Amino acid sequence: MHIDYSKDSLPSKNLSKLDDLFADFLLRSRSQNTRDAYKRDLKHFFNFLRAVGGFRGLRDVSQRHIARYRDTMSEVELLSNTTVARRLSSVKRFFDFLMEREICVKNPVQGVSRPKIPLQVKTNDLSNEEVREMMSHIKQHNKNGSHNYSGVLHHTVLTVMFHVLLRKSEVLNLNFEDYTSDNVGTYLHVTSKGGRKEKVYISEHVAGVIDRYLEIFSKRFEFSSLDALFTAGVNVGHIKRLNRNSIDLIFKKYSKLAGITHKVSPHSSRATGIGNMYEHGASLEDQATYARHSDPRMTFQYNKRRKEKLGHISSIVTYELPEEESSIEQPS
Repeated sequence: MHIDYSKDSLPSKNLSKLDDLFADFLLRSRSQNTRDAYKRDLKHFFNFLRAVGGFRGLRDVSQRHIARYRDTMSEVELLSNTTVARRLSSVKRFFDFLMEREICVKNPVQGVSRPKIPLQVKTNDLSNEEVREMMSHIKQHNKNGSHNYSGVLHHTVLTVMFHVLLRKSEVLNLNFEDYTSDNVGTYLHVTSKGGRKEKVYISEHVAGVIDRYLEIFSKRFEFSSLDALFTAGVNVGHIKRLNRNSIDLIFKKYSKLAGITHKVSPHSSRATGIGNMYEHGASLEDQATYARHSDPRMTFQYNKRRKEKLGHISSIVTYELPEEESSIEQPS
């Protein structure tokens, strides 16, 4: 869909096509998943504008059109509140971008009510026993005693995911130089959501597992600073980076071998790690900090194990006298 950017409609700019603006907007996000989501959501919105018609430019879009777009999604397309809210959020971000570029003078999404979505996390976690069972099925040695490279890689990746609570994309984007240390300790320099680089400090156990992995794999590959930390082999002289499917397959393989029947995914490692911190006495603030959540309420929703404590907590509330006190005779 192309929208006219004539002088009558918009300020004079070098960008004369929506395609160019759209591409620049997407470049603001370093996450391919986020870019794909914006593409889908904004394509849906542009199709709506085309169906409505009568637009000379994006400056013609008003709150009335946004409200109609919301109602169309809810009442005609019967989309869920979550989908409606997400698409409106994508449109709002796009208009924020247009305002920064001085292409639009206001954001028409601002002030239009959006569905209220309760904060919830549907990701299931695993018990400590299930994690140990998964790890026990990883074969790091062949029958002849030599190292099983795939097993060593799988063991290291799962260790990092369960202990450091990294997202799948964060694991895949780690470079060799991102494993380092300072006067505080050993850390992974993680590229988090929004492209932020953050130091995530790791335990001696995790550092030992990574050191062992690098010692074994350095016999086959010569790592340079910008090479992938976790490699799938060599491709045209360069160390090949693992892809998203590889992480999915690793997690699926060992959860199946462990006999885990409830639905889990690589993201379950974050929920599992948060629950583990909770069981070991970490405060909600510490859990949120290590999980790199800006809102502790999100961390609270990730913690599935807190529900298991409700039965115990319910028994604490009592207004009965302790047995030894109730047996004491009261003076007449």
